[in-house]
Amino acid sequence: MICFNIQYNAKTDLLEARKKLSPASYRQLLISVFCGVPHEGYILDLIDALTAVFPEAAVLGTTTAGEIMDGGVLDQKTVIAFSQFQNTWVCSGLVKENNDLYQTGRQLAAQTVQADTQVAFVFGCGIKDGGAINGEPLLAGFHNTRPDLLIAGAQAGDNGQARRTFVFTQDGITDCGAAAASLSGTSLTIQNHYNLSWVPLGREMVVTHAQGPIVHTIDKKPAKEVYAHYLGENVGERLPHSAAEFPLMVDRHGMQLARHANRVLPDGSLAFMAPFHTGEKVRFAFCHTQLVAESARHTFDVFASHNAEAIFIFSCLSRKWVLGKDIELELAPLGELAPTAGFFSYGEYYSRNGRNHFLSQTMTVLALSEKLPTDNKIRDRQLPPRYQPPETKQIQDLKALHRLVETSANEREQLIEELQAALAEIKTLRGLIPICASCKKVRDDKGYWNKIEEYIQNHTGAQFTHGICPDCAKELYAEVFKED
Repeated sequence: MICFNIQYNAKTDLLEARKKLSPASYRQLLISVFCGVPHEGYILDLIDALTAVFPEAAVLGTTTAGEIMDGGVLDQKTVIAFSQFQNTWVCSGLVKENNDLYQTGRQLAAQTVQADTQVAFVFGCGIKDGGAINGEPLLAGFHNTRPDLLIAGAQAGDNGQARRTFVFTQDGITDCGAAAASLSGTSLTIQNHYNLSWVPLGREMVVTHAQGPIVHTIDKKPAKEVYAHYLGENVGERLPHSAAEFPLMVDRHGMQLARHANRVLPDGSLAFMAPFHTGEKVRFAFCHTQLVAESARHTFDVFASHNAEAIFIFSCLSRKWVLGKDIELELAPLGELAPTAGFFSYGEYYSRNGRNHFLSQTMTVLALSEKLPTDNKIRDRQLPPRYQPPETKQIQDLKALHRLVETSANEREQLIEELQAALAEIKTLRGLIPICASCKKVRDDKGYWNKIEEYIQNHTGAQFTHGICPDCAKELYAEVFKED
């Protein structure tokens, strides 16, 4: 493989890039474009320039909420990643409408997926009718066509404006559809991974009323009220922006997902990018620098022995907002391993254990290699010390507070479970009990008459032991109690 990235400014940059590529078929060239200029005219000119210089190449592009290039972060720039393969074929496709995202996914798969396709890059538009798009149906369409197919990619951004996003290929552009490029062949080695870095905080809560992406109530309280109750009025008043700092975490199929609200509705409900389900258990989550650094070390270790030739990164815009400059803690180490390119998005696509997931608050990574077996010597790479920041006192204090909150929440949950178990053992008698005025037998619900002790034993946890009261003793054993 020949892999490198450029920051595009003019057509001359493309001419220089062409000199680095071999004269092999352009059908083996994937040109990935991450465009921080969400203007249709600019993108059309860029497509014209690309097709003029690389007339048969597969182009796959998206607008962004920030660009990633060789371990660094850019804003409102255009990054182009060139990936030229030796034994892998590239096929791109474009669907220009998303009124039915499930069918869009199926159409894209039909355009791009071959029998030996190993992975598909998918970029979907991120905004529709002023709101974020739920990408789950798009992924379901792909899954229906090829359940085993690995998906990577994300939804287009527009620098956080939430107005209009674009995806495109060499064949055109759309602001209401999706684009994809497939890689087919048997020589490709693929490794994917994801970082969440957010950890659960506080007790479990139950989503008591949800309709698709709208969460009406949590623990039978309006969702907005729950934020204000547990995190304070300041957090509640800053919703939905504060929700990026404290997303809701849910466990699905053994995978932790974090999702933040993007709209507050008049009745106190919260609208999310993707659906929750009534009855699901959720917790608040939070993140700090040390968690990001620890995740970055783990991610580096995952890919250090992969011998990657190109790494693609798709990360959530809200992650960028919350982490600020610390976002480079997890990007820069990957830049030590291979050329890295990608973008900040309005939701990420990720495959794991035969399922396609639509994520947010997450960084996903895909590494590609086309090494021949004789070249497949694994590199033993160590994370450079400069990417291992010391743990400050502030971080130590924050971790201690987190431990305090988690321990207290766990102890509370354990106490509740114990009380519930104890209550389950307690039976009470309530209401009118029909009892015989003569023999004192009690009539049960089926009309049978039972001895009073049997009835009480069956309806409570009480057990009887028998004795004789003084009055009965005198009646039964008069000779013993005969008065002198």
